[in-house]
Amino acid sequence: MEIMKQTVAAYIAKTLEQAGVKRIWGVTGDSLNGLSDSLNRMGTIDWMPTRHEEVAAFAAGAEAQLTGELAVCAGSCGPGNLHLINGLFDCHRNHVPVLAIAAHIPSSEIGSGYFQETHPQELFRECSHYCELVSTPEQIPQVLAVAMRKAVINRGVSVVVLPGDVALKAAPESASSHWYHAPLPTVTRRKKSCASWRSLFATPAISRSCAAAVAPAPTENWWSSQPKLKPPSSTPCAAKSTWSTTTRTMWA
Repeated sequence: MEIMKQTVAAYIAKTLEQAGVKRIWGVTGDSLNGLSDSLNRMGTIDWMPTRHEEVAAFAAGAEAQLTGELAVCAGSCGPGNLHLINGLFDCHRNHVPVLAIAAHIPSSEIGSGYFQETHPQELFRECSHYCELVSTPEQIPQVLAVAMRKAVINRGVSVVVLPGDVALKAAPESASSHWYHAPLPTVTRRKKSCASWRSLFATPAISRSCAAAVAPAPTENWWSSQPKLKPPSSTPCAAKSTWSTTTRTMWA
């Protein structure tokens, strides 16, 4: 009996599962059928159907912002993935890790003026850290790994453009779906910086605000000086610094 080889779509699904992805947002059909069928057979990643791909991108961005983990959205070829663009711009400007799978027309038809043909790798370049076209199955292990790491480490969007016919081809036998979690940078406390902060906080008209940029920092160090220094504090979400003549607001 002939053993069925793992397809590129199945390899993507397995790698995303290893990375801890729990759901994929999108509108299935056409060039995305290979991926949705693989997810259905696995049963470990939920397909979250939306009525419009733009909603899928915004939903993935919200998930990434709430959890801090990689979120995924997908769109079919032509207008399907094109509708992701508004949401992906929002994700990229909010610095949240999102992987977009942009399904594409058959690889043999690229450049022929095929029905609903677009060039996703050009369209999404401005709203992503990484955007590449997978032309052969041999590319998928490296392209997918780089895309996921760029999204996680650089805190933004990565786009993998995948023709529907390539998704159904056999993945390289040597390709491993194991995912090595990318360590994020951390902030450690230094005595000199703490002394500088204490002198700054001694001013009576000061407040402090902890923005999203210090999310990897140990929060117990940040808040430990609160009882002694007693500055009014707040933790806004993805906001920008503001200054006034009466109250100096320090952003870390």
